[in-house]
Amino acid sequence: MAIPEGWQRLAPALRTIVCVRPGAAPVVSVHGELDIACAGAFEDLVLEVIIRHGPDVVIDASGLSFCDARGLGALVRCANEAVRSGGRLTLTDPDHRLRRLLRIVHLDHLM
Repeated sequence: MAIPEGWQRLAPALRTIVCVRPGAAPVVSVHGELDIACAGAFEDLVLEVIIRHGPDVVIDASGLSFCDARGLGALVRCANEAVRSGGRLTLTDPDHRLRRLLRIVHLDHLM
């Protein structure tokens, strides 16, 4: 899978953009809903970023309006792959609902 230039629509309700800068972790900005309809495509994209530019990766969740169990699973699998590769997935600016969900399921330490 090639990393897209500019915004990529992974599903009707989710857009992403990847920003890679020399000397910094790549940033995947997410806007919309991370759910069953696009979790697989999102995971593939982030794993490709880890392989090509990782092992550290930042997910900018400031534009994420919804995340279901499949979306959460995709984030966890990506975080685990980053750790296996010697890096870390950092989730920045999640809204209060996602922060609360991560705390409830004890995943706030992972991301």
